[in-house]
Amino acid sequence: MIFLTTEQKILDKTPLDNNLLSANLKPAIILAQKINVLNLCGDRLLDKIYSDIQNNTLSGNYKTLVDDHLTDMVVYWSVYYALNDLLAKISNRGLQFENSENSTSADLATYRELRSNFRNIAETFSERATDWLWKNSSLFPEFELCSNTGEVPGNINTKYFGGLQL
Repeated sequence: MIFLTTEQKILDKTPLDNNLLSANLKPAIILAQKINVLNLCGDRLLDKIYSDIQNNTLSGNYKTLVDDHLTDMVVYWSVYYALNDLLAKISNRGLQFENSENSTSADLATYRELRSNFRNIAETFSERATDWLWKNSSLFPEFELCSNTGEVPGNINTKYFGGLQL
């Protein structure tokens, strides 16, 4: 998997503890890329970006898109998704809440407020990325709003669509 950001960038840009384990963030980064970035960019554009990153040839408008827009999206959506895993762990004993001798767990209201704040920040960065990509869509021949090949096309709408529209 090619990542659009690093765990260290997430720790630097957010109030997460610097001692947070990588295993807590990687699944969230993957979710943010597979849900939010893919929904915005579509398969073709995202494949082009991944290919350029893997070949160390990311440059120009593609680098601007990643560095100035997609990275912040991934950072804050990753924290939003990671908060579930940080609140509780699922193990063979069932759902377990994390606890420490030196701290107390936050209550559910605080957790919901924190999660809501990160969602608002992530949606703001998503809207900025959407607006920028829309205004500059002619710079990215791989970006398309519809597809008949079975690939996920780019989606300028940031809200999820349930599939039925009257």
